[in-house]
Amino acid sequence: MSRRREILHYRHSLQEIGEIMKAMKNMALVEVRKLAKFSGVQRDLIAALEGMAKGFYGAHPELLPPDRPGDRPIYLLLGSERGFCADFNSSLVRFWEERVKAVAAKGDYELILVGGRLEGRAAGFPKISRSLAGPSVWEEVADFLPRLMATIRELVEAGSTGLIVIFHEPDPESIEERRLLPLPIAAEMLRKGAAGVPPLLQISPRHVSEDLVDTYLLAALHEALYSSLAAENRKRMEHMQNALDRLDKRVAELTSAANRLRQEEITEEIEVILLSAEALERRKKAAA
Repeated sequence: MSRRREILHYRHSLQEIGEIMKAMKNMALVEVRKLAKFSGVQRDLIAALEGMAKGFYGAHPELLPPDRPGDRPIYLLLGSERGFCADFNSSLVRFWEERVKAVAAKGDYELILVGGRLEGRAAGFPKISRSLAGPSVWEEVADFLPRLMATIRELVEAGSTGLIVIFHEPDPESIEERRLLPLPIAAEMLRKGAAGVPPLLQISPRHVSEDLVDTYLLAALHEALYSSLAAENRKRMEHMQNALDRLDKRVAELTSAANRLRQEEITEEIEVILLSAEALERRKKAAA
C-alpha cells in the first residue's frame, strides 16, 4: 500500500471515530435538556416542602430533630458512572481532599461514593464507607435511589447523624456542598424559636414529621442527582467538542498530506511519460 493510501485509510478511520463522537455529543445534549426540565420540577417540589416544614415545625417545634454537627455525619459524593467527561471526577476528588482535612478534624464520619469512575479515582481517600454504582442517565435515577436510601438508612441506624451531599452544579460548573439532614429548615426554626397555629392533621404529628423528612430527602436527592448528571453531560459535550476540534484539525492535515503525495505521484507519472516518449523518439531515430 502506497503512503498516500495509508494516509487516506487513516483519515477515513478518524472520520468514522468523529461520527461516533458527534453521536455521543448529541446524546449528551439531549440528556442535558431532559435533566433541565426535571431539575426545575424538583426545585419547585423542594421549595413547597420547605414551606410545609416551616408551617408544621413552627406549630410543633418539639418534633424538630436535634442539630448535632459534632456527631458522625454521612458525606455523599456524586461522581460519574461513565467516562469521557473531562475532569468531572478529578475536580470532585480535589475538592474532597481539601474538605476532608476539616471534616476529619471534627471527628469521625462516613463517606459514600456514587459512580464507578469516581471510585477509580478515590484510591487515596483515607476512608470509604460505601461505594455504589450510580445512574448513567436520568431514567436510571428512579431505580438507583432505593439502593441509596437503604444505604443511608443503614448508616443512620448504625449511629450516623446528618447527611451532606457534595455534587457538581451544571450552571455555573461548580461543586456544591449541601446539608440534607437534619432538614435545613430545622436549624432555622430552632434559631428563630418560631411558633404557629397547629395544622389540622389526620395522623399523629410524629408520623407527619417522619413522612416529611423522608419526602424531603427523596426530593433533594433527586435534585442533586439530576444536577450532577446535567453537569456530567455538559462536561461530556465540552470534552467531545474539544476532541472533535482536534480530530478535524488532524483530518485537515492528513488531507493536505494526501494531496501533496498525490501531486508528487502525478509529477512522477508525467516524468515517466516524458521519459518514455523520449526513449521512443530515440528508437525511431536509431531505426531510421
